[in-house]
Amino acid sequence: MRDVVIIGGGHNGLVCAAYLARAGLDVLVLERRGLVGGAAATEEPWPGHRVSSASYVVSLVPPRIERELELGRHGYRVSIISPDYYVPFPDETALTLWGDVERDAREIARFSTADAEAYAKFDVYFERIAGLLRELLFIVPPNLALGDLPRWLALGARMRHWSGRDIAEITRLFTLSAADFLEEWFSDERIKGALATQAMVGAWGGPMSPGSAYVLMHHWIGEVDGHPGAWGWVHGGMGGISDALAASARAAGAEIRIDSPVDHVVIRGGRAVGVELENRETIGARQVISNAHPITTYRDLVGEQHLPEEVVRDIGRFRTRSGSVKVNAALSKLPTPAAWRGEVPGDPHRGLVAIAPSIEYLERAWDDAKYGRPSRNPYVEAVFPTVHEPGLAPEGTQLMLAFVQYGPYELADGNWDDERDAFGRRVIETLGEYMPDIEGAVEQVEVLAPPDIERRFGLLGGNIMQGEMTPDQSFFLRPILGYADYTTPIEGLFLCGSGAHPGGGVMGVPGHNCAQVVGRAARRGSSALGRLRDRLP
Repeated sequence: MRDVVIIGGGHNGLVCAAYLARAGLDVLVLERRGLVGGAAATEEPWPGHRVSSASYVVSLVPPRIERELELGRHGYRVSIISPDYYVPFPDETALTLWGDVERDAREIARFSTADAEAYAKFDVYFERIAGLLRELLFIVPPNLALGDLPRWLALGARMRHWSGRDIAEITRLFTLSAADFLEEWFSDERIKGALATQAMVGAWGGPMSPGSAYVLMHHWIGEVDGHPGAWGWVHGGMGGISDALAASARAAGAEIRIDSPVDHVVIRGGRAVGVELENRETIGARQVISNAHPITTYRDLVGEQHLPEEVVRDIGRFRTRSGSVKVNAALSKLPTPAAWRGEVPGDPHRGLVAIAPSIEYLERAWDDAKYGRPSRNPYVEAVFPTVHEPGLAPEGTQLMLAFVQYGPYELADGNWDDERDAFGRRVIETLGEYMPDIEGAVEQVEVLAPPDIERRFGLLGGNIMQGEMTPDQSFFLRPILGYADYTTPIEGLFLCGSGAHPGGGVMGVPGHNCAQVVGRAARRGSSALGRLRDRLP
């Protein structure tokens, strides 16, 4: 009998395991794949090429988790990607954003002096709101129930320094489109397009969709080495952070088993008492935690027969659509943007290249997707990891990892088996309009469409956030009403993945918060778990 069994060795499951093991619990992690990390993994699609298959940069991992789990001691190394973004335009100009307000304002002034002046105020505003939202990351959301009144009061006390305007602005961001929001600040279409990119990442919607302003903010709350909003390259690829988390968990005493797919949660008398693997092995546990998608957990691992009718209904309407496609490529050389006159590698290769010439361009990409068509002119965000770490590919070759919007999960005509290669070519052609020599440099291409992301990583619909980040699926409503506090209707069963608050991205906060909740449940439970005491941070 284990104290805790965690289903899924994605990054949140590993964070949860590390905290619980450090608190003295007997923790077992069961991962269905042959490596840990879930979507934060480094794989080898071609000999000698170490590719971050899905997620490929970090920003949202809080310093608190990095420090408390001693990730640096376990091999975690991250370098700031600089510049933040290099955005080329059809007229062979380009905007470079550095994450430094004065430097960025000087760049923007080349296009619009009024927008440059507005940007300084915009940065102050956004950092203020981002700071408020960071305060909610480590909150266990109260449920809408009278019994949770003490937690609502505690939340109110924590927010007592928030002004009425703060609350109003956050409410607006949850309901406003990114296009409308940016229109309040800027006039130049190129500036607005460059800043709207993060409103689309992982979203099933365009920059003109209501609520997309919050998606933009969600990607602003991270930091790397004390630099707010920065992106970081993990040495060894994204598997580097997962390996460090696994090492931290193992050092604390957790056991991690790969190639161990769970068939279902064993439930007796309305309580989770363990899991049964696909090989029919049964493992008893006092507490079971699922890092799997909420729908997978409720429908497949638990089964609707064990759930209240309203829970079946609520989880049935939890939306997990996506238009995200990952395109990984091996290159014979680094491509050169037409707008770039400097050395190679240079700014475009050290930062993120974003094909986002205007909000209208981005919205038209979404227009295709909402009618079931892959975008004819997609948004493409590319990074060249071998510039940061040459050893990821054979000598003399390069890697490019591209995050692309949009490719719908279900196509109006045909299927992804027919469309996959064509869409990959379309992405390269789109980049070729700004980097004319890229097409001749491509040696290998891997295209992961939403169905591929679902099959490989268990992210239903291909949604990288484990569920859409919309107002009705956030905070005390994530994933469903009444169970936003990482619990489920099944006693002893908890959720620790991105389908819980505060949502998606490689951050580890859901895993941390779930460990807190499981710790409290353990203290209230059997004496065998009573040794947990107050050692959870």
